[in-house]
Amino acid sequence: MANDDVKRCTRCVMDADVPGIRFDENGVCNFCHVHDKLERLFPTGEEGKRTLEAMAEKIRRKGRGRKYDCVVGVSGGRDTSYCLYYCKEKLGLRPLAVHFDNGWDSDVAKTNLAKVCDGLGVELHTIIMDWPESRELTNATIRACVPYIDLTDDVGIASALYRTAAKEGVRYIILSHSFREEGITPLLWNYMDARYTRALIKRFCTMPLVHFKNVDIHHMLYWILFKGIHVFNMTNYYDDVGEHVERILAERFGWIDTGQHHMDNEMFALVYYYSRHKFGFDWRIIELSAKIRTGVAAREEVLEALKEVPFFENEELVDYGLKKQGFSREEFDAILKAPNKYFTDYPSYYPLLKALRLPIKWLCRAHVVPAHAYEKYFETI
Repeated sequence: MANDDVKRCTRCVMDADVPGIRFDENGVCNFCHVHDKLERLFPTGEEGKRTLEAMAEKIRRKGRGRKYDCVVGVSGGRDTSYCLYYCKEKLGLRPLAVHFDNGWDSDVAKTNLAKVCDGLGVELHTIIMDWPESRELTNATIRACVPYIDLTDDVGIASALYRTAAKEGVRYIILSHSFREEGITPLLWNYMDARYTRALIKRFCTMPLVHFKNVDIHHMLYWILFKGIHVFNMTNYYDDVGEHVERILAERFGWIDTGQHHMDNEMFALVYYYSRHKFGFDWRIIELSAKIRTGVAAREEVLEALKEVPFFENEELVDYGLKKQGFSREEFDAILKAPNKYFTDYPSYYPLLKALRLPIKWLCRAHVVPAHAYEKYFETI
């Protein structure tokens, strides 16, 4: 629930407890300033449309003679479904939809995936993670006492997209992360790199992993330099703010809302509960702050919403999640009381990334790696 006593940004609702936050002389936080910077870098409207059309032409040209000209990551949720629709129907691309199934897909998400892909005539390629390994990887992040317990699934998604693109000879991966809709996450809350992931696996996994494929620096160099794979955040350049997206998806495909952000993955009931009770933060503050910045929601309305615990963060769903993960309630409660840890408490590539800050910025601006990676890794810590 929202803490009325803590200092908050005068524009959004990010507060002083958010790691990496800084306030200017007017009380506006650096996350709002990053948002404004991204708005300038990635305009929508007519300018955004011209950028999308130019990029679509480049993607079509690079994909000539191949079955697909791009790979689009999909989950059955709002943003990925609309991105796939935009690629196929608005830009005339030939996408291959790629889905990473970690064993926690909701039934609604599965139905949405089928409806959207069938409705667009797009082939769906699903990579199903070995369930015992998927469960163990999540449990390892819980035992590590770090904020984001879905970390290894994000690694799995990246691995699935790059490896599929490389196998199919596709040069472009299309992402749908939206800073306007999803916001900007503090780095300490969901940092990710291969060395950090490997450290958690080595220390906290209790079984050998056969199927999990990490995404290391040498993999990225191979995919970028030898396979020529680029990443394009298409959502940056079209209007995805407001309820018109849901309306289009529902009317065109019979798409159904999965129930708040990220609930296409049912494990997020446990993710939200864990972060609130262990670290004292509410993941919704990121998305709701974004909605204030874009004018979709009023600040006072958001503050009231944050006073209520979301419907999916209840004991019944948490107990179901723990049972599915093979955790006893006693073991989980002991972890909640254990000292909190962050990626800075474990080995990682972050010192190297800081040394390569300028080349990373160039790679982001050139659409070689995710466009917001520079801001995420260097302006939110």
